[in-house]
Amino acid sequence: MAMQRRDFLKSSAVLGVASLAPRIAYSISEDWSAEFASALRQDPRLLGWKTPASDAFAAAALRIEGAWPGALEGTFWRNGPAVHDRHGLRYQHWFDGDGLLQAFRIGAGRVDHHARVLKTPKLRAEDEAARRLYSGFGTHVPDGARLRKPDDVNTANISVLAHHGELLALWEGGSASRVDPESLRWQGFKSWGQGFEGVPFTAHPKVDPDGTLWAFGYALGAQHQLVLYHISPKGALVKTALVPISDFGMLHDFVITDKHLVFMIPPLVMEMGMETSFIDSHRWRPELGSRVLVVAKDNFEDRRWYELPPAFGFHHGNAWEEADGTIHFDQCLDDDASLVFDALRNVMRGHLDGFGAAFGRYARMRLLPSGGASMDITVDGADFPQISPSHVGLRNRYLYHLGVADSEDWYLRSLVKRDLDNDRLQTFDFGTGKIPEEHVFVPRQASEQEDAGWLVGTVLDYQHGISGLNVFNAQHIEDGPLATAWLPYPLPLGFHGCFRSGLV
Repeated sequence: MAMQRRDFLKSSAVLGVASLAPRIAYSISEDWSAEFASALRQDPRLLGWKTPASDAFAAAALRIEGAWPGALEGTFWRNGPAVHDRHGLRYQHWFDGDGLLQAFRIGAGRVDHHARVLKTPKLRAEDEAARRLYSGFGTHVPDGARLRKPDDVNTANISVLAHHGELLALWEGGSASRVDPESLRWQGFKSWGQGFEGVPFTAHPKVDPDGTLWAFGYALGAQHQLVLYHISPKGALVKTALVPISDFGMLHDFVITDKHLVFMIPPLVMEMGMETSFIDSHRWRPELGSRVLVVAKDNFEDRRWYELPPAFGFHHGNAWEEADGTIHFDQCLDDDASLVFDALRNVMRGHLDGFGAAFGRYARMRLLPSGGASMDITVDGADFPQISPSHVGLRNRYLYHLGVADSEDWYLRSLVKRDLDNDRLQTFDFGTGKIPEEHVFVPRQASEQEDAGWLVGTVLDYQHGISGLNVFNAQHIEDGPLATAWLPYPLPLGFHGCFRSGLV
């Protein structure tokens, strides 16, 4: 392996959230609970940021509207922040809430739902103390407990991965969490090998069609570094490496080709020693531009860099490369990082002004073997892109994402199928009163067509106070959902999910 645990510790690359002494501007001593509750009474769109009444809840045999495909059976898991209010205080950034893992179990003509708050050591300690102990991503807790390591504040609240018989709830500032796939109970932190406990692991690992897992972590401290992972289809750590990077900060996603790992690094830079919250320790420095790091899969020491204009985005779609080495990749990009600094914070107090306008647009990038690079940003609003898992790292024709509808009630209100060969779009508008979330691609068995499958994802109907699980024919999304399984309650808005046929 290229990196050992002792090397990681010697580098002093302890994640920034654990190495800062918080002060500050956004202090949880200024409670936003009453302000949010008042805003919710006036604006039902805020229902998605309301903390569930219970830490565990379920509903069996959901009411199905339409005809659910008989061949679509398995489990759809979703994860996201949900416990925004606890012990009389409300968090002041969406990313701070403790994770709620959900399972939609589909089969025998029915859909069941089960949800459970993940009782991480962080949440257990706070419940035992009957108060919030730790500052989070964007919220400062005065007189909080001293942070010893990143997993002290691990909320396991971003995504979920089913790989080689394990179900993992993913954060990105520390370890993945092992979860029982049946009960959804938190079981412990995942270690990829002896001595690798607590090393940061991304919320967006990539899985090759053969099951090989590629991942990264960002380690921010006295020397900022990127941690690289190569994990076999059987879940064994093959190799790791540390890549020192100057002017570095939060990095949420990456892409892979059949030969390379590709990281687009925005000019969002952590400045150490600033004594503030994690996100408030970052500065937007557009003069640095965006940098792209390309690393060979077969040799983590084989690296090259490219330069692009400044831009910020959370989520990629895919990447692939031509025979001559030209790399193509895409991402949902905005001009700056105001979404994470402002909109995703202000929604916690019930302010939605400017929330939608801060989302990104679909963009394509090209990296040439000569060292040149280009960026083409469309006018199309987009986020939460998905492709067929059979085409990860390979040339894909189709991309699915949430898009902009011609509406004023919500920004990302449509589902889009993008044909990359001819720039044609299929769209479905969910209509007034609904907020769709990420829809994942589930392939049909024994089909060679890239778009032969379903899109499965959730939607919040805030006018009626309920949520539903949609299934679309991925070849004809403009026809609307084939079926929707309606829950008798609303779900908090979350981030990412995955689907597995049969058992994990």
